[in-house]
Amino acid sequence: MEGFQTNSPVVIQDDSDELEIDWLGIFSRLLKHWKQIFLISFIFGVIGIVSALTMTRQYNVTMTLAPEVTNRANNNLSSITSMLGLNGVSLNPGTDAMSITLFPEICQSTPFLAALLDVPLTSYVSEKQQEEGVKPMHTTVYKHFSGEDTEKKGLSKWLSSLKKEKDEKPYTGVVDATELPRKQANVVKALGKSISANVDKKSGITTISLTMDDRMMAKQLADTVCTRLQEYVTEYRTKKAEADYEYYVALAKEAREIQIKAQAAYARSVDYDRSVILQSKNSEKERLRADANLASDIYSQMAQQRELARAKIQEEKPVYAVVQPATLPQQPINSRAKRVLIWGFVGLFLSLAWYGFGEEFYKKIRADVKEKMDEE
Repeated sequence: MEGFQTNSPVVIQDDSDELEIDWLGIFSRLLKHWKQIFLISFIFGVIGIVSALTMTRQYNVTMTLAPEVTNRANNNLSSITSMLGLNGVSLNPGTDAMSITLFPEICQSTPFLAALLDVPLTSYVSEKQQEEGVKPMHTTVYKHFSGEDTEKKGLSKWLSSLKKEKDEKPYTGVVDATELPRKQANVVKALGKSISANVDKKSGITTISLTMDDRMMAKQLADTVCTRLQEYVTEYRTKKAEADYEYYVALAKEAREIQIKAQAAYARSVDYDRSVILQSKNSEKERLRADANLASDIYSQMAQQRELARAKIQEEKPVYAVVQPATLPQQPINSRAKRVLIWGFVGLFLSLAWYGFGEEFYKKIRADVKEKMDEE
């Protein structure tokens, strides 16, 4: 290999002032130090193996939801208003503040995440482990993300004891989303990083993704997040409709009581005054009959409004079709082989860069600095 050795610099300048790379010199230096390059790549590969064996496997679960078709709901409401004789009444909700584009923000909001801390989880146990007598671990979201369900030993136990806050309040299951202790806030933050939601603004299709270190827990929590998200939106959108319904129920009840009293008063007047032909008594009966008719009309209107309000509650409930349900992931998203290859490639790249360019460049810079220092 001596024939390939050269002391020419990496970059030279010819008469035309164009820069050219001495590829022959680079190749010669790489051949000269091939053992060092192999050794460095091997060391980085070993580091990658150790890193791959000690890394935490992560599993991802994805669910896809399709929103309801609003035209069908509007048509159903129109048919109801027609049956009640209220064809001119419009029940379109108009602009709704709870847009589907807010789903990602809802999933990352502190109240939504804090409400998930008590969700029960069960660890994954393979069939082989079940045959060996291994039982699944039962825990909660808070215990798992805080690490309380994992027994700490040695250095990790000592480090966790240093992080404990003396005035830290123990978790009791009661969460104040506006004033979380540090440990609970860290758990909520870690939980938020594992959950993501994306909405296609054109189609309205919502994709919920969840990543955890246990495949069964990831599936269970993804199902819960999907359900809680639908409940959250349903509660928001039906809150006003339910309040309106309760209001009209109270009005209808009051109108019914007034109607019963008015009809009873008119009936008594008719029964007691059959033989009386006085004009004053007849006028009194006409007034009582008018009151009874008016009370009946008012009750009828309030009853119609009550039924419309009840139908509005159902209309406001968002309906989502689960296009892709949560399934148990079979493979982790972080590959051990990929990590080993990345570490090995990094070692190879650094060694090639050093022996191909860096070493000569370093020697040149060092010589220039030394020359300047000698001149001074």
